[in-house]
Amino acid sequence: MEQPTDKYRYCNHYHEIGKRHKLVDFGDGEFVANNEAIPLLKALNEIGLKTRSHHIVNDEEYSWVCILLDNVEIQIKDVFERDATRTKFNGKKELLISWK
Repeated sequence: MEQPTDKYRYCNHYHEIGKRHKLVDFGDGEFVANNEAIPLLKALNEIGLKTRSHHIVNDEEYSWVCILLDNVEIQIKDVFERDATRTKFNGKKELLISWK
């Protein structure tokens, strides 16, 4: 069990850092990241999608990521690939994220 602490409250983290976490900064301030999340969070932040919080682990727990919507539009659409010969995605739902 992780030990609660106020040491990292400045970056919205509530327990001591263990083997599964690192302090990182992708240009918007230091925060605690799950090791498994670092590649995704780094990539999202580098392309302009700023993240606020996350919990990403490679086990049976649910994983999630919070993306700030300052410059973002979100749409849920039905897939219809009219310009493709493949059809395996047609009829599925997709999340379209657009940003500046």
